[in-house]
This record gives sequence, structure tokens and C-alpha cells, in this order.
Amino acid sequence: MFGVGTRWSDFTTASRTIFADPDVRFVNLNVAPLDSFKQGGVPLLADARAGLQALADALEGWSVEDAYHSRARALAIEWDQIVERAFTLGHAPLPAQSEVIGVVNRVSEPRDVVVCAAGSMPGDLHKLWRTRDPKGYHVEYGYSCIGYEIAGGLGIKMADPEREVFVMVGDGSYLMMAQEIVTAVQEGIKLNIVLVQNHGFASIGALSESLGSQRYGTAYRARNPLTGRLDGDLLPVDLAATAAGPRARQSDGPDTATE
Repeated sequence: MFGVGTRWSDFTTASRTIFADPDVRFVNLNVAPLDSFKQGGVPLLADARAGLQALADALEGWSVEDAYHSRARALAIEWDQIVERAFTLGHAPLPAQSEVIGVVNRVSEPRDVVVCAAGSMPGDLHKLWRTRDPKGYHVEYGYSCIGYEIAGGLGIKMADPEREVFVMVGDGSYLMMAQEIVTAVQEGIKLNIVLVQNHGFASIGALSESLGSQRYGTAYRARNPLTGRLDGDLLPVDLAATAAGPRARQSDGPDTATE
């Protein structure tokens, strides 16, 4: 495995399980010494661009065997077929998350940018998104920064207004920092926000359950007056209404002192 500028974080290594084969060896090109040694790798301390150029010069004329090329092409074709199946599952009555990703991938233009950060979606995007531009994929892997998506998408759109930005966000992450929609309205900045609703923090809920915590506090439920626990009725949260609110208020004129 050849890593360039990666920190080999929890997401990208599946909690250090994805490269469990004892024959896997790492070469890590990184400007940070700590990250260059991760996974027991051979460290290459250098700027990514300068280091890649030096390696390209050193390896000029070298190539893997034809059988390796053929195997890589066959695996790429096989994976592309798996992605296509995930995009067209026909899950009912509501679409699967992979189908939502597939629709956004198809309607977006090559130079458009997808943004995501937390929950189960970064893992799905990592596997399924067909990137067509070097700057078209912006997913935060380092610390699973829940709430980052809309704010991050706002910054990306400001950095390059010519690109459409598609913010992919789960309902839990959305409620962490949805207020940046107000900033977008204030600044007249367009964002395409695709919100996938599974009524709670399903990703962290599954993790907590696997560790014996029974998904405590990860579903949007009212506190039950009989048990004192958060196992009452589902909260009637209208996420679409919260997103439309800032835009709807824009034409209402100044707020009064009593509002």
C-alpha cells in the first residue's frame, strides 16, 4: 500500500482491520513524521508533490507485469458492476442510501463537488462515488466531524463559485449545525443539500449497541413519563421545514421586537 498524505485514520483503515493480511506492506509519503510511520510503514518524509515527482523520476521506465495490469482492470470492471447494482437496488417503499448517492452522482456534473463528513455515508461514498474531477470529492475522514457538512459546503462554494456543491448529510449531522443555511441565505450562496433521514444517529447507535450501550439517546424519541427513558413516541421533526424556514422568512420584512 502506497499512502500519499494520508493519516491512515479510523475511517480509511476500518479501525485498522482492513489491511489485516500479514503480507501487506506500507510505504507512506507524508510531510508529517508521525503519519509517515503509521501501519509500520516505510517513511518517505517529503511534500506530496515533490515526493511523487522524485519517485516518478526514480521509477522511470519501470512497470508492473502485464498480468498485474490485467488483474487490476478485471477487478475495476467487477467493482463498477457492484456499484451499479448498489445504485439501482429498487429498494421499497423508500430508496436505500446507495440509491440516493447514485442519483446525486448521475445528476451532478463532472466538476461539481460532493461534501460529506459523518455517519455511515462517508463509508458508502468512499466505495460508491464515481469521482470525475480531482476536486470533485470532499469527504472529511480524520475525526468524523459531525455537523461539518453544510458549513464545509459553504466554504467550498465560496472558494469556487463556478462549481455546484452537493452537501450529502444525515439527519443527525444536519441537526448539529443546520443553522449555516442561514449564513448561505444571508450571503446569497446556493447549496444543494441532500438530507438522508433515518430518524436518529444510526451509525453511532449501531456502534454503541455493539459495545453494550443499547443505542442510548441515538433515536429521536420523546422521554417516556412512565419509564423516564428516551423510548417514547418518535419526535415529529420536519427537517424539510427547518431547511425552508430561512428562505421563507427572507421576504417577510424586518422582525419586530416581539418575535
